[in-house]
Amino acid sequence: MVTSIDIPTSSSSGMSPFVLYRRLQQTAEKNAGSAKESSTQDALAKQLLDIKNMQIRIRNVQVKADNALAVSDATYVQNRMNSATTVNELVNDDRVLKVLANAFGVSDLYSFNKQRLKDVLLSDLSDPNSVARRGTTKELELARKFDLGATGSLTDTNGNAVTIDGNGKVRNDGTGTPLEAGLAKIKNLVINNSGQVALNSDGSLLTSGNLPNATANAYTKAKTKTPEKEQTLPASNASKVYEFDGPEFQRFRSRADIQREEEYFKANVKSIKSVDDFFADKRIMRFVLSAYDLESELPNTGKIRKIMESNLSDVDSLANRFQDARFKQLAQDLDFFGSKVSKLTSQTVVDNIVTKYERLKYEQSLDEQAPGVRAAIEFKRRAKDVTQTVQLLGDSVLREVVTVANNIPKQIAVQEVSSQITALERKVDVAKFKDSSEVDKMVIRYLNNKAAETSGGTGNYLLNLFG
Repeated sequence: MVTSIDIPTSSSSGMSPFVLYRRLQQTAEKNAGSAKESSTQDALAKQLLDIKNMQIRIRNVQVKADNALAVSDATYVQNRMNSATTVNELVNDDRVLKVLANAFGVSDLYSFNKQRLKDVLLSDLSDPNSVARRGTTKELELARKFDLGATGSLTDTNGNAVTIDGNGKVRNDGTGTPLEAGLAKIKNLVINNSGQVALNSDGSLLTSGNLPNATANAYTKAKTKTPEKEQTLPASNASKVYEFDGPEFQRFRSRADIQREEEYFKANVKSIKSVDDFFADKRIMRFVLSAYDLESELPNTGKIRKIMESNLSDVDSLANRFQDARFKQLAQDLDFFGSKVSKLTSQTVVDNIVTKYERLKYEQSLDEQAPGVRAAIEFKRRAKDVTQTVQLLGDSVLREVVTVANNIPKQIAVQEVSSQITALERKVDVAKFKDSSEVDKMVIRYLNNKAAETSGGTGNYLLNLFG
């Protein structure tokens, strides 16, 4: 293996940039295989989930229809009870029987023995041999709730006949027809111990509660179903695979200094209540900026605050005016403009910042071991997105790689942009960056020349060995 060969080094840490880069690429290839396998599994899981969610949607259509019918039934029976003038018109209404049975726990009677349901409702509760008195507890409760089997006519406490008009309204003014005793509870009348209807101080009939409304509510509660929520896949394992994850990365992220900063951030970020709080806690601010590779901007608090509070929908906002994508990503992820600090303190964003911090710090440490490795990694990642030569000049990392790889003097930067583009295009064809092998060649030349800057010739040895 490449990593087992004893090769002259070109950095003070004792590690060749080329060897370290090759080692990292081996790790990345291994992780890519794991990510591909995870992606295949995710695709299959998504197909199965789509089928399951389709079934849920079909069931929910039926649930919605059933719920609408339940509301319709409840409303119908509520109105029917309010307007009823006789007991028979209620017990002979199939829809009323359905609602009463389901609302009060005897749905089996409606489904399998409607005659018994009617007999229960019409039971004379003073008769110990009545169906309700000899039935189940639920049957007796139902009979007592409505007492439709009560007989005789009603009078109020002054001896006036209680009557009912054609709209189902009860009266005691001598008009209407006598009210059946079996309708007293449905009409919410209060009956005293003498079997008479109690009166209000103004002589009107005393009522209490609202049995029709309670019946409707009980029925809708019993029959209404909650639509099932469609399911979502857990976060893809493939999307979480870090290309350089391995023993070395895990050892790095376990370092005491890294853990100390992470623990402080996680323990204190939830106490941030305002944007002012964020900028007042320099340690948290440093941690966040470091996660976005912007730690060098820490002294520029005013600039960073304006960027983080930028309205990204405004093309003239400061975050949008910067060419450096890191600033825009920071403003977008935390959204101080629209969300204040609510995003910053959310667990998802906290976890994301910690992950970014670990990976960036690790890659910075690679560059400390072997200068140039981090630029090579970034070039490998981003070169495929380059479509114009000018993009190479406007990006410090891309510019570093292509100029060093092609032995283009740094002094070219003082020339006009058009002259720089012409000089660069003599040696670099950005169209070739779509081919990963061409990108690898550029990276190899860069690392070789970068090593040669300080090794006095070691770079040529590496190129011969690995080129």
